[in-house]
Amino acid sequence: MQVIVRFLMAVLIIISIIPVSFSQSTLIQDNFLQIQTEECTDGWYVTGYFLPLEIEYSSNVTPINIDGKWYGFPIDFLNEVKIQGWGKTVFGDFLGWDEQKFYFNSVPLDAYDNELIIGTVAVDPKIIKKNSKITIPNSPSPWNKITFNSNDVGPAIIGKHIDVYTGVGLDARKEAFRITGDDYSVCIVDEMLHLPQKNILNDFNFEMTKNQDWIKNIFLWYEKNQISETEALNALKFLIEHQILKVK
Repeated sequence: MQVIVRFLMAVLIIISIIPVSFSQSTLIQDNFLQIQTEECTDGWYVTGYFLPLEIEYSSNVTPINIDGKWYGFPIDFLNEVKIQGWGKTVFGDFLGWDEQKFYFNSVPLDAYDNELIIGTVAVDPKIIKKNSKITIPNSPSPWNKITFNSNDVGPAIIGKHIDVYTGVGLDARKEAFRITGDDYSVCIVDEMLHLPQKNILNDFNFEMTKNQDWIKNIFLWYEKNQISETEALNALKFLIEHQILKVK
């Protein structure tokens, strides 16, 4: 019951007028119908962040104390680590900055202590939930082809602002500057598995062609338990076969 309601609600979203763009593709996996939706909004500010490489910095060296031991690092490298949160040392480990102190780790970490990798973005968790899948379709290549994970946060990431992790070193720094800009489109991807389905075309989009009101009524009746699951599925099959609910 719960599964078919989710499916029908997805169809309802398609045929409703909503203030954001909404696209949908369908995949077949293990004989289950999987619907993937993207809810897109405009007007986002996107920035980039990167990790500095110590070997690429050459200013005067200053000592810092970590766990009772003294280490020397270039001042400009340390300043960048304080901004970005992490930096890679000449020894291959990573120098982190948190709560006004430096520390070492074998890998850089995001705000939730996961390894920081390409595909990570920092978001405002009040706007985008943790572990959401995100695309930025009008960002420069190759970032427009990546599905990001919202696994990071930052004190400066507030509202419609996304910070994209671009990698390590000066090339990553250039990418961070290149991706920075206003008025980006951001899409939140949602994937849902539904009832077992067979003989459904791969990679199609639903498109309503006519009589939208009575089509919505069928699904509303099902949600209110006024028609059975079998009747609702038969209605969906009828709509597709008669090209009222078109697949393409």
